[in-house]
Amino acid sequence: MLLERRVEVPAFAELDDDAVARLGEEVGALVDTLADALDHDRPLDVEDVAVLRPAIEARAARGDWIEQTTRGLRIAQRTIYERVAAIAGETGDPAAVVLVGARLLELMDVAGALAAQAWVEAREVTRSGGTERRRALLDTLLEGGDPELHGLGDLARDLGLVPGASVVAVSARAVTTATAGRTLTSAVGALARAGKPVMLPLAGLVDDEIVIVRPVVAEELDDVVAALERTWRRLADGPVRLALGVSARHALPDGARDAIADARRARARVPTGGGVLALPTLAPLDWMALRAGDTTWTLVPEPLRRFLEEDAADGGQLLHTFASYVASDLNVKVAARRLHVHVNTARYRLGRISERTGLDLRSLDDVIALHVASLLFERRRGD
Repeated sequence: MLLERRVEVPAFAELDDDAVARLGEEVGALVDTLADALDHDRPLDVEDVAVLRPAIEARAARGDWIEQTTRGLRIAQRTIYERVAAIAGETGDPAAVVLVGARLLELMDVAGALAAQAWVEAREVTRSGGTERRRALLDTLLEGGDPELHGLGDLARDLGLVPGASVVAVSARAVTTATAGRTLTSAVGALARAGKPVMLPLAGLVDDEIVIVRPVVAEELDDVVAALERTWRRLADGPVRLALGVSARHALPDGARDAIADARRARARVPTGGGVLALPTLAPLDWMALRAGDTTWTLVPEPLRRFLEEDAADGGQLLHTFASYVASDLNVKVAARRLHVHVNTARYRLGRISERTGLDLRSLDDVIALHVASLLFERRRGD
Protein backbone atom coordinates (compact mmCIF):
# COMPACT_ATOMS: atom_id res chain seq x y z
CA MET A 1 0.00 0.00 0.00
CA LEU A 2 2.74 2.44 0.99
CA LEU A 3 4.74 1.87 -2.19
CA GLU A 4 1.61 2.45 -4.24
CA ARG A 5 1.06 5.77 -2.47
CA ARG A 6 4.52 7.04 -3.45
CA VAL A 7 2.93 8.51 -6.60
CA GLU A 8 1.53 11.24 -4.33
CA VAL A 9 5.08 12.66 -4.03
CA PRO A 10 6.73 13.74 -7.31
CA ALA A 11 10.24 12.87 -6.09
CA PHE A 12 9.14 9.27 -5.45
CA ALA A 13 6.75 8.79 -8.38
CA GLU A 14 9.46 8.25 -11.00
CA LEU A 15 11.69 5.88 -9.05
CA ASP A 16 13.13 2.88 -10.88
CA ASP A 17 12.78 -0.67 -9.55
CA ASP A 18 16.03 -0.58 -7.55
CA ALA A 19 15.10 2.71 -5.92
CA VAL A 20 11.63 1.37 -5.09
CA ALA A 21 13.24 -1.67 -3.45
CA ARG A 22 15.47 0.61 -1.35
CA LEU A 23 12.45 2.70 -0.40
CA GLY A 24 10.74 -0.48 0.77
CA GLU A 25 13.80 -1.34 2.87
CA GLU A 26 13.77 2.12 4.46
CA VAL A 27 10.09 1.86 5.34
CA GLY A 28 10.68 -1.63 6.72
CA ALA A 29 13.49 -0.25 8.88
CA LEU A 30 11.09 2.38 10.26
CA VAL A 31 8.58 -0.32 11.17
CA ASP A 32 11.32 -2.41 12.84
CA THR A 33 12.48 0.63 14.81
CA LEU A 34 8.93 1.34 15.98
CA ALA A 35 8.46 -2.30 17.02
CA ASP A 36 11.75 -2.32 18.94
CA ALA A 37 10.85 0.90 20.80
CA LEU A 38 7.48 -0.59 21.76
CA ASP A 39 8.97 -3.94 22.81
CA HIS A 40 11.61 -2.32 25.03
CA ASP A 41 9.57 0.73 26.07
CA ARG A 42 12.45 3.04 25.17
CA PRO A 43 12.59 6.56 23.77
CA LEU A 44 13.55 7.20 20.18
CA ASP A 45 16.30 9.46 18.89
CA VAL A 46 17.74 10.53 15.55
CA GLU A 47 20.21 7.65 15.40
CA ASP A 48 17.29 5.21 15.32
CA VAL A 49 16.40 6.44 11.85
CA ALA A 50 19.93 6.96 10.49
CA VAL A 51 19.16 4.44 7.74
CA LEU A 52 17.18 7.22 6.02
CA ARG A 53 20.11 9.63 5.81
CA PRO A 54 21.81 8.46 2.57
CA ALA A 55 18.58 8.67 0.59
CA ILE A 56 17.70 12.09 2.02
CA GLU A 57 21.19 13.40 1.23
CA ALA A 58 20.95 12.06 -2.32
CA ARG A 59 17.60 13.77 -2.87
CA ALA A 60 18.93 17.05 -1.46
CA ALA A 61 21.98 16.85 -3.72
CA ARG A 62 19.64 16.43 -6.72
CA GLY A 63 17.91 19.64 -5.74
CA ASP A 64 14.68 18.16 -4.35
CA TRP A 65 13.07 20.30 -1.67
CA ILE A 66 12.79 19.03 1.89
CA GLU A 67 9.00 19.14 1.57
CA GLN A 68 9.24 16.11 -0.73
CA THR A 69 10.85 14.10 2.05
CA THR A 70 8.50 15.29 4.78
CA ARG A 71 5.50 14.46 2.57
CA GLY A 72 6.96 10.99 2.11
CA LEU A 73 7.26 10.61 5.89
CA ARG A 74 3.64 11.67 6.35
CA ILE A 75 2.53 9.04 3.83
CA ALA A 76 4.52 6.41 5.75
CA GLN A 77 2.97 7.58 9.02
CA ARG A 78 -0.57 7.43 7.61
CA THR A 79 -0.06 4.00 6.09
CA ILE A 80 1.43 2.46 9.23
CA TYR A 81 -1.28 3.98 11.41
CA GLU A 82 -4.06 2.70 9.16
CA ARG A 83 -2.58 -0.78 9.25
CA VAL A 84 -2.33 -0.71 13.06
CA ALA A 85 -5.93 0.50 13.31
CA ALA A 86 -7.06 -2.35 11.05
CA ILE A 87 -5.26 -4.93 13.18
CA ALA A 88 -6.70 -3.40 16.35
CA GLY A 89 -10.18 -3.63 14.84
CA GLU A 90 -9.64 -7.29 14.03
CA THR A 91 -8.34 -8.11 17.52
CA GLY A 92 -10.68 -5.86 19.49
CA ASP A 93 -7.82 -3.92 21.13
CA PRO A 94 -8.40 -0.19 20.49
CA ALA A 95 -5.92 0.75 23.24
CA ALA A 96 -3.17 -0.52 20.96
CA VAL A 97 -4.02 2.17 18.43
CA VAL A 98 -3.50 4.90 21.02
CA LEU A 99 -0.21 3.40 22.22
CA VAL A 100 1.23 2.78 18.78
CA GLY A 101 -0.08 6.09 17.50
CA ALA A 102 1.78 8.00 20.21
CA ARG A 103 5.06 6.21 19.48
CA LEU A 104 4.50 6.61 15.75
CA LEU A 105 4.25 10.38 16.21
CA GLU A 106 7.51 10.27 18.17
CA LEU A 107 9.15 8.25 15.40
CA MET A 108 8.04 10.73 12.76
CA ASP A 109 9.30 13.62 14.89
CA VAL A 110 12.82 12.19 15.02
CA ALA A 111 12.66 11.18 11.34
CA GLY A 112 11.65 14.74 10.48
CA ALA A 113 14.52 16.10 12.58
CA LEU A 114 16.94 13.82 10.76
CA ALA A 115 15.52 14.86 7.40
CA ALA A 116 16.00 18.54 8.22
CA GLN A 117 19.53 18.01 9.49
CA ALA A 118 20.59 15.85 6.54
CA TRP A 119 18.99 18.20 4.02
CA VAL A 120 20.72 21.27 5.48
CA GLU A 121 24.09 19.49 5.51
CA ALA A 122 23.68 18.27 1.94
CA ARG A 123 22.71 21.72 0.72
CA GLU A 124 25.67 23.15 2.62
CA VAL A 125 27.97 20.78 0.74
CA THR A 126 26.33 21.82 -2.54
CA ARG A 127 26.78 25.52 -1.76
CA SER A 128 30.47 25.02 -0.98
CA GLY A 129 31.10 23.53 -4.39
CA GLY A 130 29.71 20.05 -4.01
CA THR A 131 31.30 16.80 -3.09
CA GLU A 132 33.75 16.95 -6.02
CA ARG A 133 35.44 20.12 -4.75
CA ARG A 134 35.50 18.77 -1.20
CA ARG A 135 37.14 15.59 -2.44
CA ALA A 136 39.63 17.62 -4.46
CA LEU A 137 40.51 19.59 -1.32
CA LEU A 138 40.92 16.40 0.70
CA ASP A 139 43.21 14.93 -1.97
CA THR A 140 45.22 18.16 -2.04
CA LEU A 141 45.75 18.01 1.72
CA LEU A 142 46.64 14.31 1.56
CA GLU A 143 49.36 15.18 -0.95
CA GLY A 144 50.61 18.12 1.12
CA GLY A 145 49.54 20.65 -1.52
CA ASP A 146 48.46 24.26 -1.13
CA PRO A 147 44.67 24.72 -1.61
CA GLU A 148 45.21 28.24 -2.99
CA LEU A 149 47.34 26.90 -5.85
CA HIS A 150 44.58 24.47 -6.79
CA GLY A 151 41.72 26.97 -6.80
CA LEU A 152 40.38 25.61 -3.51
CA GLY A 153 41.36 28.41 -1.16
CA ASP A 154 37.79 29.68 -0.80
CA LEU A 155 36.50 26.25 0.22
CA ALA A 156 39.38 25.76 2.67
CA ARG A 157 38.58 29.11 4.28
CA ASP A 158 34.86 28.27 4.49
CA LEU A 159 35.75 25.05 6.34
CA GLY A 160 38.09 26.80 8.77
CA LEU A 161 41.19 25.22 7.22
CA VAL A 162 43.28 28.38 7.22
CA PRO A 163 46.99 28.90 8.03
CA GLY A 164 47.52 28.82 11.78
CA ALA A 165 44.39 26.78 12.50
CA SER A 166 44.76 23.47 14.32
CA VAL A 167 43.35 20.28 12.84
CA VAL A 168 42.95 16.65 13.79
CA ALA A 169 42.55 13.79 11.37
CA VAL A 170 40.71 10.49 11.56
CA SER A 171 41.66 7.34 9.69
CA ALA A 172 39.41 4.28 9.86
CA ARG A 173 39.01 0.95 8.10
CA ALA A 174 36.49 -1.84 8.52
CA VAL A 175 38.01 -4.87 10.25
CA THR A 176 35.74 -7.22 8.30
CA THR A 177 36.39 -7.85 4.61
CA ALA A 178 32.76 -8.05 3.47
CA THR A 179 31.63 -4.53 4.35
CA ALA A 180 29.40 -2.93 1.71
CA GLY A 181 30.42 0.41 0.22
CA ARG A 182 27.10 1.94 1.19
CA THR A 183 27.74 0.97 4.82
CA LEU A 184 31.15 2.63 4.75
CA THR A 185 29.65 5.75 3.19
CA SER A 186 27.16 5.95 6.06
CA ALA A 187 30.03 5.48 8.52
CA VAL A 188 31.89 8.40 6.91
CA GLY A 189 28.90 10.65 7.57
CA ALA A 190 28.39 9.43 11.12
CA LEU A 191 32.04 10.03 12.05
CA ALA A 192 32.11 13.42 10.30
CA ARG A 193 29.10 14.54 12.35
CA ALA A 194 30.53 13.28 15.66
CA GLY A 195 30.48 16.09 18.20
CA LYS A 196 28.07 18.14 16.06
CA PRO A 197 30.63 20.42 14.35
CA VAL A 198 29.44 23.86 13.28
CA MET A 199 30.54 23.12 9.70
CA LEU A 200 30.57 19.61 8.26
CA PRO A 201 34.30 18.76 7.98
CA LEU A 202 36.19 17.29 5.05
CA ALA A 203 35.46 13.57 4.96
CA GLY A 204 35.59 10.86 2.36
CA LEU A 205 36.57 7.36 1.33
CA VAL A 206 40.09 6.86 -0.03
CA ASP A 207 39.79 3.37 -1.49
CA ASP A 208 38.44 1.53 1.58
CA GLU A 209 39.80 4.02 4.14
CA ILE A 210 37.68 6.65 5.87
CA VAL A 211 39.63 9.92 6.11
CA ILE A 212 38.42 13.02 7.95
CA VAL A 213 40.17 16.35 8.53
CA ARG A 214 38.50 18.82 10.87
CA PRO A 215 39.58 22.04 12.56
CA VAL A 216 39.68 21.89 16.34
CA VAL A 217 40.74 24.10 19.22
CA ALA A 218 42.54 22.72 22.25
CA GLU A 219 39.56 23.25 24.57
CA GLU A 220 37.24 21.02 22.52
CA LEU A 221 39.69 18.22 21.68
CA ASP A 222 38.61 15.94 24.54
CA ASP A 223 34.96 16.36 23.58
CA VAL A 224 35.70 15.56 19.93
CA VAL A 225 37.57 12.38 20.88
CA ALA A 226 34.76 11.31 23.22
CA ALA A 227 32.18 11.91 20.47
CA LEU A 228 34.21 9.82 18.00
CA GLU A 229 34.43 7.00 20.55
CA ARG A 230 30.65 7.09 21.08
CA THR A 231 30.07 7.01 17.34
CA TRP A 232 32.49 4.09 16.99
CA ARG A 233 30.56 2.12 19.63
CA ARG A 234 27.25 2.84 17.91
CA LEU A 235 28.62 1.70 14.55
CA ALA A 236 30.17 -1.40 16.13
CA ASP A 237 26.79 -2.34 17.62
CA GLY A 238 25.18 -1.99 14.21
CA PRO A 239 26.47 -1.96 10.66
CA VAL A 240 30.28 -1.98 10.87
CA ARG A 241 33.21 -2.49 13.24
CA LEU A 242 36.14 -0.20 12.54
CA ALA A 243 39.79 0.17 13.42
CA LEU A 244 39.94 3.93 14.02
CA GLY A 245 42.89 6.21 14.68
CA VAL A 246 42.74 9.85 15.77
CA SER A 247 45.73 12.15 15.34
CA ALA A 248 47.22 14.70 17.66
CA ARG A 249 46.60 18.38 16.85
CA HIS A 250 48.66 19.86 14.03
CA ALA A 251 48.84 23.43 12.74
CA LEU A 252 48.10 24.39 9.15
CA PRO A 253 49.27 24.96 6.47
CA ASP A 254 51.52 21.88 6.66
CA GLY A 255 49.76 20.11 9.50
CA ALA A 256 46.98 18.36 7.59
CA ARG A 257 49.31 15.86 5.96
CA ASP A 258 51.08 15.23 9.28
CA ALA A 259 47.74 14.76 11.03
CA ILE A 260 46.60 12.19 8.47
CA ALA A 261 49.91 10.32 8.81
CA ASP A 262 49.45 10.38 12.61
CA ALA A 263 45.92 9.01 12.36
CA ARG A 264 47.05 6.22 10.04
CA ARG A 265 49.87 5.22 12.39
CA ALA A 266 47.40 5.15 15.28
CA ARG A 267 44.93 3.07 13.28
CA ALA A 268 47.66 0.59 12.40
CA ARG A 269 48.13 -0.04 16.14
CA VAL A 270 44.48 -0.90 16.80
CA PRO A 271 43.96 -4.63 17.58
CA THR A 272 42.63 -6.84 14.80
CA GLY A 273 39.15 -6.90 16.36
CA GLY A 274 38.78 -3.13 15.94
CA GLY A 275 38.71 -0.23 18.37
CA VAL A 276 39.81 3.37 18.77
CA LEU A 277 43.31 4.68 19.39
CA ALA A 278 43.28 8.44 19.93
CA LEU A 279 46.71 10.01 20.27
CA PRO A 280 45.43 12.94 22.38
CA THR A 281 44.56 10.44 25.14
CA LEU A 282 48.07 8.93 25.27
CA ALA A 283 51.08 9.98 27.30
CA PRO A 284 54.22 10.59 25.20
CA LEU A 285 55.86 7.49 26.66
CA ASP A 286 52.88 5.33 25.67
CA TRP A 287 53.09 6.58 22.08
CA MET A 288 56.85 6.01 21.96
CA ALA A 289 56.29 2.43 23.13
CA LEU A 290 53.60 1.88 20.51
CA ARG A 291 55.93 3.02 17.73
CA ALA A 292 58.95 1.06 18.95
CA GLY A 293 60.19 -1.73 16.72
CA ASP A 294 61.59 -5.16 17.43
CA THR A 295 65.08 -3.74 17.94
CA THR A 296 63.85 -1.75 20.94
CA TRP A 297 62.59 -4.95 22.60
CA THR A 298 66.02 -6.57 22.19
CA LEU A 299 67.51 -3.70 24.21
CA VAL A 300 65.44 -4.71 27.25
CA PRO A 301 67.69 -6.73 29.61
CA GLU A 302 67.12 -10.46 29.48
CA PRO A 303 66.00 -10.78 33.15
CA LEU A 304 63.22 -8.21 32.54
CA ARG A 305 62.05 -9.90 29.35
CA ARG A 306 62.01 -13.28 31.05
CA PHE A 307 60.09 -11.90 34.05
CA LEU A 308 57.45 -10.24 31.86
CA GLU A 309 56.90 -13.35 29.76
CA GLU A 310 56.74 -15.70 32.76
CA ASP A 311 54.44 -13.47 34.81
CA ALA A 312 52.08 -13.07 31.84
CA ALA A 313 51.97 -16.85 31.49
CA ASP A 314 51.09 -17.09 35.21
CA GLY A 315 48.20 -14.61 34.92
CA GLY A 316 50.05 -11.28 35.24
CA GLN A 317 49.47 -10.74 38.97
CA LEU A 318 52.88 -9.20 39.67
CA LEU A 319 52.81 -6.93 36.64
CA HIS A 320 49.29 -5.80 37.58
CA THR A 321 50.59 -4.96 41.06
CA PHE A 322 53.48 -2.99 39.56
CA ALA A 323 51.11 -1.05 37.29
CA SER A 324 49.01 -0.08 40.32
CA TYR A 325 52.19 0.93 42.16
CA VAL A 326 53.17 3.26 39.29
CA ALA A 327 49.63 4.66 39.05
CA SER A 328 49.78 5.39 42.80
CA ASP A 329 52.93 7.54 42.52
CA LEU A 330 55.02 4.73 44.06
CA ASN A 331 52.92 4.76 47.23
CA VAL A 332 52.51 1.15 48.41
CA LYS A 333 49.55 1.90 50.69
CA VAL A 334 47.61 3.61 47.91
CA ALA A 335 48.48 0.78 45.52
CA ALA A 336 47.18 -1.78 48.04
CA ARG A 337 43.87 0.10 48.26
CA ARG A 338 43.62 0.15 44.48
CA LEU A 339 44.21 -3.61 44.41
CA HIS A 340 41.90 -4.30 47.36
CA VAL A 341 44.66 -6.23 49.14
CA HIS A 342 46.49 -5.81 52.46
CA VAL A 343 49.50 -3.51 52.27
CA ASN A 344 51.79 -6.38 53.30
CA THR A 345 50.53 -8.37 50.31
CA ALA A 346 51.40 -5.47 47.99
CA ARG A 347 54.87 -5.18 49.57
CA TYR A 348 55.43 -8.92 49.18
CA ARG A 349 54.52 -8.84 45.49
CA LEU A 350 56.78 -5.84 44.82
CA GLY A 351 59.56 -7.66 46.67
CA ARG A 352 59.08 -10.69 44.42
CA ILE A 353 59.42 -8.41 41.38
CA SER A 354 62.71 -7.05 42.74
CA GLU A 355 64.01 -10.57 43.38
CA ARG A 356 63.18 -11.78 39.89
CA THR A 357 64.36 -8.70 37.98
CA GLY A 358 67.23 -7.44 40.11
CA LEU A 359 65.62 -3.98 40.18
CA ASP A 360 65.14 -1.69 43.18
CA LEU A 361 61.55 -0.43 42.94
CA ARG A 362 62.40 2.47 45.26
CA SER A 363 64.72 3.79 42.55
CA LEU A 364 63.06 6.00 39.95
CA ASP A 365 65.47 4.85 37.22
CA ASP A 366 64.65 1.19 37.88
CA VAL A 367 60.91 1.90 38.01
CA ILE A 368 61.11 3.70 34.65
CA ALA A 369 63.12 0.82 33.16
CA LEU A 370 60.48 -1.75 34.17
CA HIS A 371 57.60 0.54 33.16
CA VAL A 372 59.03 1.04 29.67
CA ALA A 373 59.74 -2.68 29.36
CA SER A 374 56.16 -3.50 30.37
CA LEU A 375 54.76 -1.06 27.79
CA LEU A 376 56.90 -2.64 25.07
CA PHE A 377 55.81 -6.10 26.19
CA GLU A 378 52.12 -5.16 26.05
CA ARG A 379 52.59 -3.71 22.57
CA ARG A 380 54.19 -6.95 21.37
CA ARG A 381 51.35 -8.97 22.88
CA GLY A 382 48.82 -6.72 21.15
CA ASP A 383 50.51 -7.30 17.80
